[in-house]
Amino acid sequence: MRDQILKNVRPLAAFLPMLVLAQPVAAQRVRSWEFSVGAGAEYTDGALASFLGSNGFTDDGSTPSRFMPALDLRLGYNVTNHWGFSIGTAGAKGSGVKYLTPFAAATYTANLNAKFSPFLTGGTQFTRITGNGRKVHPTWGAQLGAGIRSMLGDKVALRLEGRMGIEHYADLPEAKTAYNSILTLGLSFFTAGRDAPAAMPAATCPVCALARVDTVWRTPPPAAPPGPIVLRDTLVLEGINFGFDSSALNPDSYVILDRVAQALLAPEWANSRWQIAGHTSGIGTPAYNMTLSQRRAEAVRAYLVSRGVPNGRLTSVGFGEANPMYPNDTEGRNWRNRRVELRRIQP
Repeated sequence: MRDQILKNVRPLAAFLPMLVLAQPVAAQRVRSWEFSVGAGAEYTDGALASFLGSNGFTDDGSTPSRFMPALDLRLGYNVTNHWGFSIGTAGAKGSGVKYLTPFAAATYTANLNAKFSPFLTGGTQFTRITGNGRKVHPTWGAQLGAGIRSMLGDKVALRLEGRMGIEHYADLPEAKTAYNSILTLGLSFFTAGRDAPAAMPAATCPVCALARVDTVWRTPPPAAPPGPIVLRDTLVLEGINFGFDSSALNPDSYVILDRVAQALLAPEWANSRWQIAGHTSGIGTPAYNMTLSQRRAEAVRAYLVSRGVPNGRLTSVGFGEANPMYPNDTEGRNWRNRRVELRRIQP
C-alpha cells in the first residue's frame, strides 16, 4: 500500500516547490467567482482496475486501462486572498468504463492576487463507475491536491492541478481503499473581485479631476499653498504617491518634497534628525509589504538628500501593514494606510 500511495502522490508533489513564486500584481481577485475547465489524464488504482475487469465492467472481461483521458469542471468562490471554496466534477472514460467524480473542496492559495499563485486543495469526492451495464461507487471518499495558476490577464489564468482521491469501496475483495489520481491543465475565468469604489461626482475644476492612486480612484488633494511646511514631531506627508507596486515617486510628489527639504534646512531645524517611515495597506503578503514600504521610505530619503538635506540627519524604515491608521477591511479604506510619515528623532 505504501508504494501505491507514493506512486499516486508523485504527480502532486512536483508542484509544491512553486509556492515560492508568489508575487503581487495589480488585479484584485478577492471575493470573486472562479470558473475552471481543464483536460488531462486520470490514473486508476490497480486493485480497483482489477476488480472492474473481473466483475464484467468490460466487454471481454479484461482489466480496463489505468490511464484515461479526463475532463474537469469547477466553480469556486474566493472568500479572501488565501481561502476559497469550490464544487465541481471530473469525468474520464477508458476501455468502455466511465468514471464520474463530483467533488467539493476548500482551497488555500499562497497569494490570490499574484502573477503566479500556487494553491493546495482538500475536500471530499464520490466516484460513480459504470460499464457494461454494471456500476459501483465508494461508501466515502476524500481528496488532496496541489496546483498553480499563472495569470494570462486580469481575469484569465492558466491552471495546472493534480489531485489524489482516497476512496473506500466496500465491494473490493481485499484492501478496500483505492487511490486514484487526476492531472489536468486548463483555464480559470474570474469575475470582478472586491466591491467597486463608489462613483465620484463629476469634476467641476481641473484640480478636482479623478486620479488613480494604486488601485483606488479618488480626488487628489488641492494644490499645496506656496507657504513653507510646518514641521512637528510626527508629520504625515500628504500627497506623496507612488506607482502601483513601485517605489518610484510620482512627479506630483516632487513639489511637496521640495517644501519638506526647505523646512528641514531652516536654521531652527539645522541640528535635528528625522526618521522617514513607510506604510502600506493590507493588500499583499506581510513580508512583501514590509519590503515595499522600506523601498518607498528610502526613495523619499534619497530625494530629500538630493535637495540638500544632509544624509546623516535622515533614516528610513518600512513598517509594511503593521501600523494602519484605518481598518484594512475594505478597498475604500485600505488606500488611506498607504502613506509616508516624517518623525523627529529626539536627542
